[in-house]
Amino acid sequence: MLRIFPIIKILFHKERDLLKSLREILGFYPKNLQLYKIAFTHRSATKNINGKRINNERLEFLGDSILDAVISDFLYHKYPAEKEGFLTEMRSKIVNGEKLKELARLTHLNEFIVQKGITKSTGKIHEDAFEALIGAIYLDQGYYRTYKFVKTRILERFIDFDDLEDLNLNYKSQLIEWSQKIKKKVVFISEDDENAPKCFVSIVIYDDVEIGKGTGHSKKEAEQNAAKNAIDYLLHSF
Repeated sequence: MLRIFPIIKILFHKERDLLKSLREILGFYPKNLQLYKIAFTHRSATKNINGKRINNERLEFLGDSILDAVISDFLYHKYPAEKEGFLTEMRSKIVNGEKLKELARLTHLNEFIVQKGITKSTGKIHEDAFEALIGAIYLDQGYYRTYKFVKTRILERFIDFDDLEDLNLNYKSQLIEWSQKIKKKVVFISEDDENAPKCFVSIVIYDDVEIGKGTGHSKKEAEQNAAKNAIDYLLHSF
């Protein structure tokens, strides 16, 4: 039995260190640490426990919806005189993939991600982990604490709302506007992504040449990413 003690001691220190690190990020100690471990487990590191696949995909699904609700709640009270269209656009600027990837890095969540067979974490992995974390906080602490975390630890710390109001993230609209000015057509071709279930891929054709490509969970997201890629290409080509 004595031989087991060093192992238990190591595990205890790992758990304690994780709790301390999460306390610094979240502002509170988790009640159910296992939820947070799952939130940081990418599907490449899936574990099978009692016939169940354990990774962060379910928490990501939940966190995506909760994050939308929390940010909608925050914006509704921050901008009492603004109409639905403005609020919707502001929310989309915060929860878009690029911003969530940035937030995951700013909060150092990428340091906790567990993955296998992937030499480098992609932005999508960071984005998914951020949403999964929101799902874990909601299940562990409830809506009020989740709202407080997003408001005080994310929005008020990392989001400049004045800059956000001026930011135009509708890359597809920008690209079409540009093509209309020069009287040349850009074409978007979007379809299911064969390499990723429940995802779409979109390409941008200009002058019979592919100038942009993007993926997303919806055709709209894929087209926006493809348009952004196309704009970057054009900016470096002319």
